Formats: sequence, C-alpha cells, structure tokens
Amino acid sequence: MNNCFIKLFQLQEFHVEDSKLEGKIMIITVRPKTNGVRCKDCGKYITTVNRYPKPRKVKHMFWQGNLIMLSIKTRAFFCWQCQKKDRRRHITIDRLKSVPPHRNYSLVYADQIMKGLGSTSFKTQQELAESSFATISKLLSERIDPFIGVWPEETIVAIGLDCHSFSGMKMLPTITDLTNHRLISILPDDRRTTVERFLKNIPADKKGKITEVCIDMSRDYFQTITRELPQAKIVVDAFHVIADANRRITELRTAIQKRDKVSLPKRLFDKPKEHLKPNERVSLNEINRAYPELLGLWRFKEELRRIYKIPNNTLAEISFSSMAKRMKLSKHESVKHWLRTLMRWRKEILAYFDNFTTNGYTEGVNTKLKTIKRLSYGFRNIDNYIRKAMLAFLPISLLLSHYLT
Repeated sequence: MNNCFIKLFQLQEFHVEDSKLEGKIMIITVRPKTNGVRCKDCGKYITTVNRYPKPRKVKHMFWQGNLIMLSIKTRAFFCWQCQKKDRRRHITIDRLKSVPPHRNYSLVYADQIMKGLGSTSFKTQQELAESSFATISKLLSERIDPFIGVWPEETIVAIGLDCHSFSGMKMLPTITDLTNHRLISILPDDRRTTVERFLKNIPADKKGKITEVCIDMSRDYFQTITRELPQAKIVVDAFHVIADANRRITELRTAIQKRDKVSLPKRLFDKPKEHLKPNERVSLNEINRAYPELLGLWRFKEELRRIYKIPNNTLAEISFSSMAKRMKLSKHESVKHWLRTLMRWRKEILAYFDNFTTNGYTEGVNTKLKTIKRLSYGFRNIDNYIRKAMLAFLPISLLLSHYLT
C-alpha cells in the first residue's frame, strides 16, 4: 500500500491488505508486520502459528467526517518449549503497541479525542468520534490523575497553591509551577488530607528541588507543607495579605453602616491611595475624621502596600517592625486584632522580599478556569471538570500515549 496512505492513517505498525468504504465508515484490513511474538510465559520468540482468530475490529481515528476502523488479522502462536516442560499448550496472541488488549479503540483514536477535548465539548467529541460519554470520561481518567499531576521536565524552584470556586462554597486547590508558569494539577477538594496526598505523590527528583511554596494565609496548608516539604520556604502571597486587610475594613465599615445608618462607599477603601480622584480623597477624609478606627485600619493597610514596594528585604523588615510597633500602640481593637494575625505570619510575609515570589500566575489560572466554566455552561461532575480544565493548560504531548514514526 502507498506510503502516504500508511502515514496519513498512522498504520506504520501494520501491513495494509485492503480498504473499503461503507457509508461514513472506512474499514482498513491490516495484519501485523512481525513474523512472531514473545511467549507470554517463557519470553522466547516464537513463530509457530497455532490458529488465526476472528479478525478484531477497532476504532482507529476520525478523519474528514468519516470513522476509520481497523480489521486486524491477528495470530495465535504456539510455544513448543513451554509444552515440553508441563505438557500443556501455551498460546500467545499478537501484541500490538498501538492497540491495547481488550479495547475496541486504538491509541491513535484515544489521542485524537484527548487533543479535541482541549478546545471542544464532550458532546462535540462524541459526535466526531462516534463514541459514548462513558468512553471519553474513562479516557480522561486514565490519562490525567490530579493526585499525580503533570510535571514539566524543567527544574521547578517555586510552586503556588491557591483555591478557586467550583460551585457555591465548594473550593478546589490549584497547584501551579511558578518557575516555568505551568499548571500542575487541580485537586478535587480543599481538605488538608487531599493536599497532603498530593504532596506525598510529588516525584522524588522534583520534590527535593522545590525551595519555595506560595500560599494564602491558611494554617492547615502551612502545617501540611512544613511536614511534607521541610526544605521549602513558605511565602504568603502579597495579594492575600492586602485582601485580608480589605476584608477587615469592609467588616468594620458594614458594622458602622448598620449602627449609624450611614452610607460608606466600599470603593473608596478598596482603591489604592494613589488612584483616588480629588473628590474621592475629600470624601474619604471626611469619613475617616468621623470614624477614627476605620481611619487607623485604612492607614496601616496603605502603609503595608507601601512596604511591599520596597526592593530590599532588610529595609522591608525594618519598615514592617516599625509599623507593628505603632499598631501595638493603637487603642482600637480591630487594629490590634489584625496585628496579631500579621505577627503570626511575620516570617512568611517577609519571605516575599527574598525572591519577590507571588501567586500572580496562579490567580491568572483561576481566572481562566472561571471562563472555561462559563463557556461550558457549568459542570455537574467535578472529576470531568478537573480533567477537562487541565487539558486547556497542559501541553498535549505530555498526555499522548505513544508516537508512531
């Protein structure tokens, strides 16, 4: 058969005997190129054919709206050496690299589905491949295990861990490679045991080289990472520290609004000081004069933002200590409560200034994941969501099972 035909339909492992078209299905009759096979019991190369089983039909690929099927003429080989030992017949069937045993599809077919799922829906792939949803879901679960993840070949120095919402209060941790900007995995829940299981499964050659882990202010994650990655330095993401400050200001602002029946615009307190317009500055000053406790929280938040811009870790540590001393002298309980949190995470907050590591890439991944959910009109099955979302980020070559030349 023409070499172009063989390369087009990736039949390098076979001798092609015939092809015919039946509606939208092309059936290609093939036989293995090898003259024999290794005995499954003794490992000896055998060539004595015992019988020719019924041709095996498998889905091979979908092309130009047609389904390509293979009719494979397999052989059953007989091993004389094994029979001499125990006087029983030892039969070994042809083994094929591109067609798994007990499957009705080839690896080329599986790879095509995996490539397509990265950019299309399950329904589209079902129609193109003329397959069932169960088969496609099974393929996904075989190729992607969130507890193992997909690790790049490059050296990983820093990883990021941050959660995003799946539905309602259901939060899923996102694990990223901050060094090479790659998604590693999405875990099925945010329980401590789940994160611990993932960290235990990190390949040994990667685990020892991880020197930084960037997280939010979660004590559970902190303790788990300290135990599983003792050599890694934990960095609290700057965004989450400022977000925690904004949350405290919002809680106090909401309480004042309910108590005094006044309107205090949230945007005035969330906006960075340098981005405020002149009229917004006037409004904020009037509010702060009326509510000194709110003013104290807001001022210390802005000072912390200024500290994060310091390019030197020694100066940053001095500025942080100075701010902490003034917060300790404050007479407002909300400021002192926030200070206790900052001092508890002091080492991890200041660790940012060593290499200026942030979870910015992880936050970007979480934003894209939300877009994927909207485009797919939501997911009911969390496992399918995780695996399909990972396909949108991972190099497909890492997930393909074979390469035929």
